[in-house]
Amino acid sequence: MESNDSQDVQFCPNCGHKVTATEEFCPNCGYNLAAYRQGSGQGNATQPQAPTSKKKGFSRSKKKQRTKKQKRRRRLIWLAAILVIILGGTIAYGAHYYSKASTLNRVVAAVKKNQIGVRRYFFTKDPNLKINDQSLQPLIKYFHNNPEDLAAFQTQMKTLGTYTDNRLAFKQNGRQFLLFPKYEVEVKPVYVTLSVNKKNAKLQKDGQLITTSTKPHFTKKIGPLVPGTYDLSSSAEINGHKLSNDNNYHLHTNGQLIPLTLKTVSFTVHGPQGTTVMINSKDQGKIGTSGTLAFKDFPWTQSIKVQGVYQTGKTSINSQSRVVGDNHGNQDITLPFKGLVSYDDADTLLTNLCDATASLSNNGDIADATDDDDDDLSSFFTNGDDDSNYHQFVKMGKGYYNDDDIMGTDMSESIDSIKLSSDNSSDVTFDLKYRFDNGDHYHYQIFRYTATLTKGNSDDDSDLTISYLSGAQKVDDYDKDYD
Repeated sequence: MESNDSQDVQFCPNCGHKVTATEEFCPNCGYNLAAYRQGSGQGNATQPQAPTSKKKGFSRSKKKQRTKKQKRRRRLIWLAAILVIILGGTIAYGAHYYSKASTLNRVVAAVKKNQIGVRRYFFTKDPNLKINDQSLQPLIKYFHNNPEDLAAFQTQMKTLGTYTDNRLAFKQNGRQFLLFPKYEVEVKPVYVTLSVNKKNAKLQKDGQLITTSTKPHFTKKIGPLVPGTYDLSSSAEINGHKLSNDNNYHLHTNGQLIPLTLKTVSFTVHGPQGTTVMINSKDQGKIGTSGTLAFKDFPWTQSIKVQGVYQTGKTSINSQSRVVGDNHGNQDITLPFKGLVSYDDADTLLTNLCDATASLSNNGDIADATDDDDDDLSSFFTNGDDDSNYHQFVKMGKGYYNDDDIMGTDMSESIDSIKLSSDNSSDVTFDLKYRFDNGDHYHYQIFRYTATLTKGNSDDDSDLTISYLSGAQKVDDYDKDYD
């Protein structure tokens, strides 16, 4: 009996609790033992709460796992969006930075400032021309000396794409970062021919010896060269005299012939005392008290440009340039300073001033204050009726008229010196001589003034007015009997 009872003892396959063979449900967990014995492999608990509770717990765990994945995915989406924005902004910036207009602005700035690495904006298809910062210096030198041409270069490159006889062209040359067009200036080099008329003459470019001539009529082709300004010279000793032909040349056309002829010319430069005479931008001395500076047997070049530089205080005033030809005999070269007033023009203005003031002194009516051409006294002053110097002369003229001891007044002037004072004016030092008729004798007074005579905007050199007048300095005062 004990043996059979032990065989009847079984265990619940669900919770392990002891059960008997006759029990249909586990008294502990409610598992369906009958169904299990029949081979279904699972039982149904009479109390569904426990399995339901387990399923709910499992469901909450899965929900937490999905939330982490969503957060990770959301972060990836935001990161991708940020990368797209950054990439789009970079492309947009690159498209602007590497655009044709922006690149051209950088080219002009690099040339203007002669930046290190300016070569990166230039290229050439000529295998014999090497583009680097040094080889580009003649082009940069030309633009520095001619800033208006740099502005023309920018305009023509923007509109036409070429400049200076098509020797320079602005075009695409590859790509930047495989995305953006790469714009550069293509340089088409020039080849020029130098000629000299003497044997054993040394030919130089920018101070470097090129060759020595082997016959009286000698030519030498040089290149390839970047278009620009070059210092070309020839020199030789002839009959004990060293002659040279040294000048700056703008090489911009293929096949140019540059004659470096060795000959001499004589000329005399006229201008204000103290003016520095510049010949082809080189200081050749100053004009002396005679108002001239003579040059005899000066080495002649194809283009001898003479310019004067007059220094007044800290201001330098440049004259217009004049070209010396290869004429035989002595030539006279006058330096044209726009602001330099001629003696005749100054004398005419001051004489008219005296006539108008004397008329006011003798008649007392401002309407009579005119010269022989009926020009009003106010017309001789830059600010007309509003000029303080004009009012001083009016006051002076009326004062002489109202003086009972003065029967009549005459005025005359004499010029002592004329000095250039600005680009459009000169300082004229002169004496005003007053002769007063006192009834029984003449009374003379002489006063010295310095007036700034300013030229108007017209091309008429006689268009002068007084813009400044110094105080009067008495020079002499005396009486004289009637003749």
